[in-house]
Amino acid sequence: MIGRSFLLGVAFGCVLGVYIAPHLDQSTAGMRDIADTILPQANTANVIPEKATWPTDDEAKAQLFALSKWDLNRHGIGSRVSVSRCIQISETELACELTGRLTWIDGETLIEAVFQAKPDGWKMIAAKNR
Repeated sequence: MIGRSFLLGVAFGCVLGVYIAPHLDQSTAGMRDIADTILPQANTANVIPEKATWPTDDEAKAQLFALSKWDLNRHGIGSRVSVSRCIQISETELACELTGRLTWIDGETLIEAVFQAKPDGWKMIAAKNR
């Protein structure tokens, strides 16, 4: 059997829930000011830039070889790197997904890279294969 205190607790919880539920969707004092300042900045971080502003496939290939300290003249002739997609992570940086077919690796390799805008183009500052 269910005890009297348990039933009383359930009844009290229901009454409290009915009383509190209408007030849950109201924001607390001062939170609206914070949301107006933080949220617009957070939403601009994941802007998808136009493809014309992405690093070119040749830039990505040259930067990948430079970052990895591979010899572009020796291994770059049969290798191909293409930029699949990019998202903006800051005002001057892009995170991009690259597809690479490198001469010494069988099959295609997926590469994630971070590019930083420079006056003369893009510079790859980090990369990892997936």
